[in-house]
Amino acid sequence: MHNKQELDRRMKEAGIQPLKKLGQNFLLNPKISIALINAVKVILPASLVEIGPGLGALTDDLILGDWQTILIEMDSGLVKYWHEKSPNAKIIHKDALQINWSAENFKKPCVLVSNLPYSIAASLVVELSSLDVQIFDAMVLMFQKEVAERITSRVFGKDYGMLSVVAQAHWQISTLIDAGPQDFFPVPNVGSRVLKFVPSNLAADKETKINRPQFTSFVKQAFSQRRKKLISNLSARYDRSTLEQAMQMLGIGDNARAQELDCGQFAELFVRLA
Repeated sequence: MHNKQELDRRMKEAGIQPLKKLGQNFLLNPKISIALINAVKVILPASLVEIGPGLGALTDDLILGDWQTILIEMDSGLVKYWHEKSPNAKIIHKDALQINWSAENFKKPCVLVSNLPYSIAASLVVELSSLDVQIFDAMVLMFQKEVAERITSRVFGKDYGMLSVVAQAHWQISTLIDAGPQDFFPVPNVGSRVLKFVPSNLAADKETKINRPQFTSFVKQAFSQRRKKLISNLSARYDRSTLEQAMQMLGIGDNARAQELDCGQFAELFVRLA
């Protein structure tokens, strides 16, 4: 389903209209859909989870794959629509931010796919990067372009921050394709970008394995006030003399700010302080 006429037909069939509160912008451009689907096929997953199937721009093809399909949808009308259209798919009627991912028993390897609602995108990436257990073996996700730039921003970049560090500490991230506002209905005010994530743990070769939830909390604290020095932000959690000693051993100056440390330095400092 890749044109407005077919989208209108499906909206009428499902008895729905795009809901702004759910961030529903339905994908129309087949070029974008094909890029996402091809990226998934290369991974050869045993199970595939899609957040927000909408009216099927991706889902029509995804449910035909040689994998178990799990659809996560908040909209009651769309849940009913997919129960009738794809009875073999497992459908979870929940907000993706309310799911206990660690309790789900997805077949491995498992891939997450989504044209993410803008309102949950950053929070979801942080949550999935902070789980003790690696639930997904890859993720192919579409973001508001601004959020994608924050996720992939490098040290000293204007968009570099907590989201960048937490995401890059646990994933190798690459840009797959860009989408313009005209590729959706309703037409959003911003462009979008599809990113591919594959696991990459910077702490894998460290003496102490990183505790992911604690590491996320540590990075949040480090960026809590961007204009302040790193040592000032972290002094709320650690003894100042301990901080000074750890930073000195890693060659991090007392005047350094969080945005001056790359992911590797954050991981090393966290491990040393732990």
